[in-house]
Amino acid sequence: MRLLLTLSESAELELLKNILEEGNIPCVLKNAQIAQALPLSPFTTELWVVNDHDFQPAQELCQDWFTPDPDASEHWVCSACGQRLGTRFDTCWKCGAKREMTEETTRKEQ
Repeated sequence: MRLLLTLSESAELELLKNILEEGNIPCVLKNAQIAQALPLSPFTTELWVVNDHDFQPAQELCQDWFTPDPDASEHWVCSACGQRLGTRFDTCWKCGAKREMTEETTRKEQ
């Protein structure tokens, strides 16, 4: 289990947890209840990824969340499940399907 993110805003971490779990990345929130009960406490809410091998994809999803691409064309849609993904993903994090590379996609990435 690895610590992915710490925020004082537990609602945002709850949302990120749901997004990660939709992508089959099991995770756990820690300190959420105590951070809400004692707002001036030294505790902040933590988001932990359960499986170490899921850590890198989870980091990428969080990065996309906090710094979204300004250009909507910098995304692709998985042909298997319809999930919208950033161009840094070559594999769908939701279903595991590989990204279909077209001539136009290859040109853009060069």
